[in-house]
Amino acid sequence: MAGRLADNAHEVVTRKACLRLSGRRGPSAGPPILELEGEFDLDTVPEIDRFLRRSLGPLYHRDHLVIDLATTTFVDSSFIAFLVRVLGEQRTAHKELMLARPVGQVRRVLGLVGLPNMVPVFESVEDAVEMLVSGRLPVIPPAFSVVSP
Repeated sequence: MAGRLADNAHEVVTRKACLRLSGRRGPSAGPPILELEGEFDLDTVPEIDRFLRRSLGPLYHRDHLVIDLATTTFVDSSFIAFLVRVLGEQRTAHKELMLARPVGQVRRVLGLVGLPNMVPVFESVEDAVEMLVSGRLPVIPPAFSVVSP
């Protein structure tokens, strides 16, 4: 499914999903924050990689990344596979992937597959960014509950 670039060069809207990228650029900047809104399945997951490559460059996985899931309503195994692939590429480069604010079905799926044991999941984007900026790496995943706090 092809996405269309919105007015903001760092946002893509598809039929089922919206991707937004925020965060400052430069050596002292915090990590990029990818906000995912809507459903991420076999149709929309490939758009995440294309969007990140267009926005951050083809080697985006060589830097830290925070994914905000607060408005993500559905994920399937293709989304989990994407996260595992990016995680592997980032760990090879000694970088971190962080997830923030998963709710509902997304939180249950993450818990069922055990992803919070490998990828730190935070209850706020600010906590995830603070952990990365503090330099306390690698990050030990915080306690995770399948039920939203």
